[in-house]
Amino acid sequence: MNFPDKTYLENLLRNLRARAESRAEDELLLMYSGALLNWVGDFLTDEGVVWEKRELVLDDLYLTGTGPEWNKIIIDRCERSPEKLRELFTKEPETAEVFKEATSDPAPILVRVDEGILKVLDGMERVIAAIRDGKTTIEAYVGTLSGKPKPHCEPHVVYDLLRAYQRGANRDREGLITALKFLRGAYTNVDGLLRDRFSKSWLPDDEIQEIIREALKN
Repeated sequence: MNFPDKTYLENLLRNLRARAESRAEDELLLMYSGALLNWVGDFLTDEGVVWEKRELVLDDLYLTGTGPEWNKIIIDRCERSPEKLRELFTKEPETAEVFKEATSDPAPILVRVDEGILKVLDGMERVIAAIRDGKTTIEAYVGTLSGKPKPHCEPHVVYDLLRAYQRGANRDREGLITALKFLRGAYTNVDGLLRDRFSKSWLPDDEIQEIIREALKN
């Protein structure tokens, strides 16, 4: 970023954050989880996911990714296994030192069921802390998909495609239509976004509106 006025940017960011916070809860979930590159918002806003609060055995969990340093141990050395991670902590006390910043929290973690496998969706730090501290169980909200996935898309994803075309970053009209149709097929809320959020009253660009009409054709 090469904007010259840092104070101006700080004030702008503060104003944008305040305006963003007024969005609906589901949109905020998608926005924050999207910024953090995780699947939390995708699952929490999916109406086809059924949630149940349960006490889980830690060794039954499938450990998911965190950051590069931790992943070298969790994924590369322990193959996502809580049992192997616990054994490593016992054999190599110095390895536990890598995870010294992992903190416990009474809040349940989030777990998604994927073909019978319990994958940590949110709360890996709490899981690691529990393993390190010798615990055997952890409380979790377990999400099980019922039927076909019905995820929601962040509105800005659609808008980014439209804006790139408008600014001339990419003028591939057919490619844009194809991309919008893909999003329609993948996310349950994109039809509504194209019809309402990006209607002519909000996006008064005749060419973009024609592209949206083409993308809405079955």
